[in-house]
Amino acid sequence: MAKRDVWVRIRNDLVRGDTVLGVTVSDPPYDYETFKIMLKVTGHRDPLWLDSGIYDDDQGAGRERVDALADSFVDTLARGAAMPSGALIRFGFDEDDSGWALSSLG
Repeated sequence: MAKRDVWVRIRNDLVRGDTVLGVTVSDPPYDYETFKIMLKVTGHRDPLWLDSGIYDDDQGAGRERVDALADSFVDTLARGAAMPSGALIRFGFDEDDSGWALSSLG
């Protein structure tokens, strides 16, 4: 990835994309809870988490959807790094329905 200013909005936190070290998905302990996407970020002791809004359906489809959402975050981060003006990434549905909105900083 080229070095660009890529920022990621996770709830109230705004972090640089190059400080994201890892992405994991939580297993909800109860059926009424949603999957959480957790980002390990340099400078943060605890992972930053984002509620995916996806529930476990006991069939595996919910897990597949949230795994695809986590994968699409990595893809969106790479696309943002390729933008010459830099980018802002936030959770929200955009034209490609990935769950991650990518906007140019320039």
